[in-house]
Amino acid sequence: MSFALVILIFLLTVFLVVGLGSVLLYRREQVEGRLKDIKKMSVDADPEEILRLPFLHRVVFPFLSGIGHKVGNIAPQEIRSKVEKRIVYAGTPRNLNFYSLLALQVLAGGAFFLGAVFLLRFTDIEALRRVLITIFLTGAGFYLPYGIIRSKGDARQHQIRKDLPDFLDLLLVSVEAGLGFDMALNRVSKQMPGPISVEVKRAMDEIRMGGSRERAFRGIAWRSGVQEVSSFISAVIQAEQLGSNIASTLRVQAEYMRQKRRQRAEEMAQKAPVKMVFPMVFFIFPALFVVIIGPALISIYQSFIVGL
Repeated sequence: MSFALVILIFLLTVFLVVGLGSVLLYRREQVEGRLKDIKKMSVDADPEEILRLPFLHRVVFPFLSGIGHKVGNIAPQEIRSKVEKRIVYAGTPRNLNFYSLLALQVLAGGAFFLGAVFLLRFTDIEALRRVLITIFLTGAGFYLPYGIIRSKGDARQHQIRKDLPDFLDLLLVSVEAGLGFDMALNRVSKQMPGPISVEVKRAMDEIRMGGSRERAFRGIAWRSGVQEVSSFISAVIQAEQLGSNIASTLRVQAEYMRQKRRQRAEEMAQKAPVKMVFPMVFFIFPALFVVIIGPALISIYQSFIVGL
């Protein structure tokens, strides 16, 4: 038995022991936590409604969150804050949090590890390369859930930047037509679906439940992570505190956002020639060389080589 195979078996054993330990040792603590959550519910809560929840929300996500709590407590606070921000920027899909995401990363890394060990058994690759490939695939599997969350967050922020100028234009038209600012926000958020409308609806719900207006509006900027949204929210809060005309503020912000969108489009247009260099060199130029120089090479071959 080679040394690399011994290492793989040892790592597999450690992973299985940790997984079984998390299930067996912390099962009681997880049950107690679930009972505490049930006690916090209202007395009129229907138990059948809890049972109607999907299996993922009732069993899988609490189980993953429990494992993530045990592993995530050793993570530095800076890394934890960074990951939590990324989850918020992505819109908190399926009520995901840092601990459940970490548990998904551990499970994905373990699945990739087992898959790599199983597949590499049928190859003739030397032991050192097998270990390196297994380590690489395990790291890729561990990073995959975080990479998906990060890409979702970037796409969501891009969509917010794209929709914000149109959102402000509609908001300005509604305010100038005579609607109040809150009514205009509700109307525009219903007429224009998107992530910015979702955040506005959430802020308005917080205000209706008695929350502070400033805190609710600041929450929009914090959850979106977009500088343009933060600038707009700061201008609106300042206008409300100083008693300024909200329509004038919206007009200035709408013009500023359109200008920012135009500048981003110009910046992307300037980057386009640089990004086109590699496709042209590796895909377009070879085809052109074949079409242009190919007949000439054939003629030269027939004239000089075949003639001789």
